[in-house]
Amino acid sequence: MKRRLAALALACIASFGLGWSAPGHRTITHCAISLLPDEMPAWVRDPAIAAQVAYQSNEPDRWRGTRLSALEHENGPDHYLDAELLRDAGLTLRTLPALRYDFVLAVGRARPEGERRGVTGPDVGKVGFLPYAIAEHYAKLVSSFNTVRILERLDDPRRAHQLVAARANAVYHMGQLSHFVGDAAQPLHTTIHHHGWVGPNPKQYTTEYAFHRYIDGDIVEWHALNAEGLRPFLGDLPDIGAEGVWDATIAHIERSHAAVEPLYALEKSGALREEPGRRFIGERMADGATTLAGLYWAAWRAAEPTDQQVQDWVRYNALDAETGWRRRTR
Repeated sequence: MKRRLAALALACIASFGLGWSAPGHRTITHCAISLLPDEMPAWVRDPAIAAQVAYQSNEPDRWRGTRLSALEHENGPDHYLDAELLRDAGLTLRTLPALRYDFVLAVGRARPEGERRGVTGPDVGKVGFLPYAIAEHYAKLVSSFNTVRILERLDDPRRAHQLVAARANAVYHMGQLSHFVGDAAQPLHTTIHHHGWVGPNPKQYTTEYAFHRYIDGDIVEWHALNAEGLRPFLGDLPDIGAEGVWDATIAHIERSHAAVEPLYALEKSGALREEPGRRFIGERMADGATTLAGLYWAAWRAAEPTDQQVQDWVRYNALDAETGWRRRTR
């Protein structure tokens, strides 16, 4: 095991902190879409669209391959939440503020005034922003679905190109949401022990840095946890109402964080490559897929447009022929 992990170390450095491999994220996406009810429009459930969403689900990891400081600063911490660090800011998963900048302020207030050598407070970038990435991408998906539903209601042939573009936007945001929900299903994205156990280690869990990559790629491939292999682990579509998105997100992260030590124990016992490991990883990935499906369905329902939204949308997105673009005269 140690030799295999060591052999993966260089590859892991190049793909720091990825949550599942690209096939893993695609599998979660396809499984989520397969759980959507018949009330979801046919175009969302179309296999060609599902393939596009699955492709988009890996875009946030592709960004991580572009070494630009602004991109790394904005994107990097969105992929994780080191839950153990929350207590340094006097927070728990259940007391997290629901908005990103409120969280930044809460962590900032926990830093000692006039920090001196040996006295430091929590670093928000090290803690991570994963629940906020999920909540924000969900909100963007609701907005994109709202535009699609407005255009579908208008059913105006002159706006056919707008509907194509609006659906493409929705596909993009479905993929973005899939990525971060999938990351949250991977226990190592919820802990300080993300690349091997750190700190006191009385149970002698692995400290190999490449452990993260080993779980994301090797174990998923070893157990053939593709869409077919994951199907037996999928649960029912969860009913997540528009007001329950934040709680569902936190509960999803809580379940994943609770699996951190059991994951290390499976590695230590050698059971990761046996049936207990297949079941454990399958259940984690399936939790990501079912949660994602629930969020997709909640977003579609929340996006039903009101008459006022339709009127406002037409007003601010008028076709040239409707306005005439009359030249203003003095």
